[in-house]
Amino acid sequence: MLRYLTLTFAISWSCWLLVVFLIKTAGIELFSPIGLSLYSLGAASPMFSAWIVQRKYASKEEYHQFKHGIANIKQPISAYLLVGFLAWAFCFFPVLLGTSKQVAPVYVALQQLPIMIFFGGGLEEVGWRGYLLPEMQKKYSRFISTCFVAAIWLCWHLPLWLVTGSGQDRMNFLVFALWVFSLALLLTLIWNKYQSTLLCILLHAGFNSFSNVYPPDFNQVSVSGLLFLLCLGIYFLHDYLISKKVS
Repeated sequence: MLRYLTLTFAISWSCWLLVVFLIKTAGIELFSPIGLSLYSLGAASPMFSAWIVQRKYASKEEYHQFKHGIANIKQPISAYLLVGFLAWAFCFFPVLLGTSKQVAPVYVALQQLPIMIFFGGGLEEVGWRGYLLPEMQKKYSRFISTCFVAAIWLCWHLPLWLVTGSGQDRMNFLVFALWVFSLALLLTLIWNKYQSTLLCILLHAGFNSFSNVYPPDFNQVSVSGLLFLLCLGIYFLHDYLISKKVS
């Protein structure tokens, strides 16, 4: 895990801090060819790092399971429906509270899903849930592992508050942190239920897609806190039902 985290942070932070330097000194924009290339390379580092570490250090069986989790589309229809519902509900919750509103047709989320998978954060899950979460769970409980991964995931984003145009540069950090921990709880639930990195990729990408239909207000601390408590409740309710079923 240390090798993975060192490689991931080294690549991402180097790329993103270089973008910051170029924006401030050379006047480039984030969405210029060089800015976007560096940004995208940094964003892809959780996936690349997981692949490198697994290929070099994992057993053949572990490496096979790692690849299988990414490519295996043979999941129950109910799993895909659950992922779609969670992604939609996560973004629709602030609308119910009157702090957000729909700005585009729902089908826009489906149109943007492929983009969000490859360029909007979805492939991060190859690293965060495909590699790091299972490794954490070998040593810690599922909940503690979720908190560790969420904290690491949050810290990984930190340089983006310095990148003009990244989105994070306009966000309240506490609100973003609550959303990260909320989404991490749901992603852990999906991973442990189906052992599928692909479903986690779809949930992450689906959240980002629906965010363009129901744009969240990243200054609403109270709403984000309620969302976190809701996700926490869903997580522990699921754990309770699983434990009752096992017993």
